[in-house]
Amino acid sequence: MTDKTLTILVVDDEPIIRMDLSLGLSDLGYNVLEAGNAASALQVMDGSGAVDLLVTDIDMPGEMDGLGLAAEVRQRSGGCRIIIMSGGKSPEPHAIPRHSRFLAKPLVAEDIVAALLSVS
Repeated sequence: MTDKTLTILVVDDEPIIRMDLSLGLSDLGYNVLEAGNAASALQVMDGSGAVDLLVTDIDMPGEMDGLGLAAEVRQRSGGCRIIIMSGGKSPEPHAIPRHSRFLAKPLVAEDIVAALLSVS
């Protein structure tokens, strides 16, 4: 069973995907925050207190992609769990920060919850 008091930050530049995942996670009882790129995600994290789970797409516009965001979040918060997702090719295992998980798109909120159980 997962802790429904977790705060999850969903980061994806595709508004429909971001909204769909966020609504699905909210419907499951989680506190969900959203961002459309890495820079916005870092601002959200800085202003929101603790984010327990980062769910980020790899390919996003801006100076930092999702793998860079995941690495930055891992440096800032060793306790934040991270799920990296992509509809493209899978990243090399060494590119994913420790204690993180990769999920291939398409996916739904329940896929994230199932992966959350395996990310420590």
